[in-house]
Amino acid sequence: MFGPAPDSGFDVGHIGKGRGPGMRVATAWRVVVGGVLACAMASCTAPPKPSAASVTASVPDRAAQVAPSEPLVVTAHAGTLTSVTVTTDGGRTIPGSLRDGGRWWSTTTPLEFGTTYRVHALAEDVERKPSAPLNSTFSTVKPVDTVTVERTRPTDGDTVGVAMPVSIYFSRPVTDRAAVERRLSVEPSVPTEGSFHWMSDEQVNWRPKEFWKSGTIVRVRAQLYGVDTGGGVMGTDDTETSFLIGRDQRAIGDVNTHTFTVFQDGQPIRELPASYGRSVYPTQSGVHVAFEKHTSTRMRSDTWGGPQKGQPGYYDEVLPHAVRISNNGEFVHVNAATVGQQGAANVSHGCINLSPANGKWYFDFVQIGDPVEIVGSDRPLTPADGDIPDWTIPYDEYIKGSALYQPR
Repeated sequence: MFGPAPDSGFDVGHIGKGRGPGMRVATAWRVVVGGVLACAMASCTAPPKPSAASVTASVPDRAAQVAPSEPLVVTAHAGTLTSVTVTTDGGRTIPGSLRDGGRWWSTTTPLEFGTTYRVHALAEDVERKPSAPLNSTFSTVKPVDTVTVERTRPTDGDTVGVAMPVSIYFSRPVTDRAAVERRLSVEPSVPTEGSFHWMSDEQVNWRPKEFWKSGTIVRVRAQLYGVDTGGGVMGTDDTETSFLIGRDQRAIGDVNTHTFTVFQDGQPIRELPASYGRSVYPTQSGVHVAFEKHTSTRMRSDTWGGPQKGQPGYYDEVLPHAVRISNNGEFVHVNAATVGQQGAANVSHGCINLSPANGKWYFDFVQIGDPVEIVGSDRPLTPADGDIPDWTIPYDEYIKGSALYQPR
């Protein structure tokens, strides 16, 4: 009964088999109706954007044989961390702390050897959308054997002279010197150029290019925990010591003038008559370092390669106020028997002989680490002559003894 409105363009008959322009309109109608239904079903909204934040750990997932020398670090990218949990296989939770406004988290206790760790962490972006969770595991290495710093010289709290190098002694030989040296540091309070030099697989020294400046505080750190020192032998401890450089005190012994001159802060304060080694046993030239003081000590010529028992010149006696300056038998010490030759002739077996009064004065004055330079002798001190041969090695050669040396 209802016909189409004039010029409506709508043809009722198109729903069947009708033809004509109304069919195109009807087709468009179907599309619109279908689109409306689709919007109704899908709410006409785009899928939510994923969070811009992500989380990574410094140790990759499933990593094995990890050296525990570094802390575990969990980092949020394009966001901040909202939770971090690290546990061992036994269920123990590992403590840590957030840093940099929550952008990263680090363990606050060292990782242990031979342990499996599980890491779970989440972050959120600036719109507070949560990131995909980080879930990972890793395990640390079990050492073949262990090594520690047995001792350092100077020891913690010492006050020493301007020539004293740093010596670090290890409990067993180190085969990967470079790996160990990267974890060692010498930190003077006064800017000081210097270098490490390996004396052996069990000892590394550090000396300044020039003598220390008086008043310098020196901190020495060996952070060896978890470091593979070679062949799976791992460091198990970190150590730290500090010491003070005392007054600038030096001595120069001239074998030709038979004098022993003592300086303080660059000024000569006493010139003492002395007797040095006779020609067959000369006192060796070069910079020695005072490193032991004995109110009295037994001296035998057969302990340093001198005359053996029964041979001419053999001696075995106890002498007072002795300052050791090398490991080859050289001391500055009192010898009352040579007072008549002191200042005039060299009659000792290599030691520096002083009178009882002068020897006592020097013994009380000298600091461990003070330099004692011998001049005028034609036999030089060498690295084979003692535990502190550092100043016998020119600095350009000394730096080559570092495992990290690179030619300039």
